Amino acid sequence: MLQRAMRACGQRFGLQTLLLGYLLLLCFATPGFALPAGAGKAAAQASASSTQVELEGELEVLHEDDFKNKKSRTRHFLNSKSGERYELKAKGRFPHLLSGSKIRVKGTQDGNQLALDSSGGTNLQVLAQPSLTRMGAQKTAVFLVTYQDNPVQPMTASAVQDLLFNTVNNFYRENSYQQAWLSGTVFGWYTIPVPSSNCDVYAISNAAKNAALAAGADLSAYTNFVYMFPKSACFTWAGLADIGGNPSNAWINGSFTLRTVGHELGHTFGLLHAQALNCDVSPIASNCNSITYGDPADIMGSALSGHINAVYKETLGWLNNGSTPPITTVDTSGSYTLDPYETNTANTKALKILKSIDPTTGKKTWYYIEYRQPQGYDSDLNQFTNMAKGVTIRLGADDINEASNLLDMTFNSIATTSIWSNSDHEDGALLVGNRFTDTAAGMTISATWANASGAGVDISFAQASCTRVKPTVLISPSQSTSVVSGTPVSYTVTVTNNDSSGCGSSTFNLQSVIPSGWSVNLATSTLTVNPGNVGSTTLTTTSSSNALAGSYNIGVSATNVANTSFSGTGSASYSIGSTSAAALATSISTDKSSYVVGSTVTLTVSASSGGMPLANANITFKVTKPNGSVATQTTTTGSNGQAVYKLRLNKQKDPVGTYQASSTAAVNGSLANASTSFAVQ
Repeated sequence: MLQRAMRACGQRFGLQTLLLGYLLLLCFATPGFALPAGAGKAAAQASASSTQVELEGELEVLHEDDFKNKKSRTRHFLNSKSGERYELKAKGRFPHLLSGSKIRVKGTQDGNQLALDSSGGTNLQVLAQPSLTRMGAQKTAVFLVTYQDNPVQPMTASAVQDLLFNTVNNFYRENSYQQAWLSGTVFGWYTIPVPSSNCDVYAISNAAKNAALAAGADLSAYTNFVYMFPKSACFTWAGLADIGGNPSNAWINGSFTLRTVGHELGHTFGLLHAQALNCDVSPIASNCNSITYGDPADIMGSALSGHINAVYKETLGWLNNGSTPPITTVDTSGSYTLDPYETNTANTKALKILKSIDPTTGKKTWYYIEYRQPQGYDSDLNQFTNMAKGVTIRLGADDINEASNLLDMTFNSIATTSIWSNSDHEDGALLVGNRFTDTAAGMTISATWANASGAGVDISFAQASCTRVKPTVLISPSQSTSVVSGTPVSYTVTVTNNDSSGCGSSTFNLQSVIPSGWSVNLATSTLTVNPGNVGSTTLTTTSSSNALAGSYNIGVSATNVANTSFSGTGSASYSIGSTSAAALATSISTDKSSYVVGSTVTLTVSASSGGMPLANANITFKVTKPNGSVATQTTTTGSNGQAVYKLRLNKQKDPVGTYQASSTAAVNGSLANASTSFAVQ
């Protein structure tokens, strides 16, 4: 029957429409699939041909967690300035960005999808990113909703209140050393007008908010929204969440536990998974692979609801942030002491040692060393063979563009018990008397003692050699406020010397790259910077007075004088909101100086900017007749900068005499006026 109906549809509406409908039918019939809000409209408008576009907007990053099958998926969406929503597809790995990031993308639009030719470079430009720091009260609204065709309530509202604002809240208080906590309200239960067969999470969240608003709730103060509902066969995942964002959203599919809710809230704070590095024959090697959910001691990893690791805590501001316990960065040989990781003391909670610097990007990778004990929310560590008997070592990047990775310090053994089918890392601590050496970094870590009060670690470095790396160049702000063309805008340029410590200081030549016709001033053309340190200067640029509205790229390169092949670049945007009024000029003329009643008057307006014809300027014509009546016409200039208005003089109604004609040209808030007159006999 379905096939006959589709054949009839194809005969009536054409093969293309039939195929599109069939694909949509298959999508909706797939469990766990849901089109984003507005996607159906965009898909229905998709044409057979694709379109090259450049769009700006806000990024939304959604992550699905299927804990049961140890699978996860991340999807990226652009909410464009025009209000459309597109799913972004990239060749290769999409860079880790937060929900709420302002981006500009170039790619091929096909319906509600936008394919980027590559995952970065000129195809994806980050204009601004939200902060990852999470301190103080995290205002959280929790919505309990159930389906109209299956109105079950798997947990009472009071039990959910206890779960979120007691158990999960205390977890984050302990993890942040009392610097961050949950504060909010549980709304519901609400029976929403959404059937359990509806696989659109936005239908659930919108209905939940509408129900709360209808009940008199004020949602304006909340920055985190959590939607909890009975387990639905629509979704294979236990939890779905934004990666970062303000506000952020998380959906809980029947898994009302600290493990799931705490994990998804971690994602909304901007955290990736706590992974484990599997290298088979050693803790590190050239052919390793990361295991998703592989870190058994971290709530962002496997089955335990343990402490978040130091890589992520530092990024969130919960370690090494002045008011929080310190991380000690180690760059000299010596003996160091670690406090138990879970305790809220002013002593060192982690050691941080530079592993490597990417010679192309300048990105730094670090070793983080912790001493975990079975206390507080880490109390389940005693289930593992040795995680609480030595120090644990993880890898992390300095900009959280990569997930943390737990290293296996006993790679040649398998734990006898496992709660997450990942036993190779459940005995991964470096035990007292053992050592780990990274010959490439010229560094050795030795565990020397451990007891209930802390652990001792010896770090030794080989004699430093000189390894040169491209410097990192940053320009801030990354995007200027919107200004009128011809306005000077100042930026701070910072250059990080990423050379190894054996190289000594380096001098970098600075060179600016700006649009043609603009002026620029660098406060200094060279910076001398020690390895690992940062130098800065000021760049001031002024656009040409006739530059049109839009965003323009400002670039600076820094080249190492000692070896010019090591050069880094940075960029920022100069935003013009309107063209300088002085640069906008217009004139109006008629094809004759005198007309007879019944003839046609041709009025022509010419608009220019900086002496060049200006296309797409908004032109308003106004003709005032001798009897006081007014005729108007609005249009836009063509590629020649001209707009034409033809006024037909009515024999019965239009009087003889002098007619006054005027025009107004408008471009991005700038106005220019002109006037003339003509006679009618």
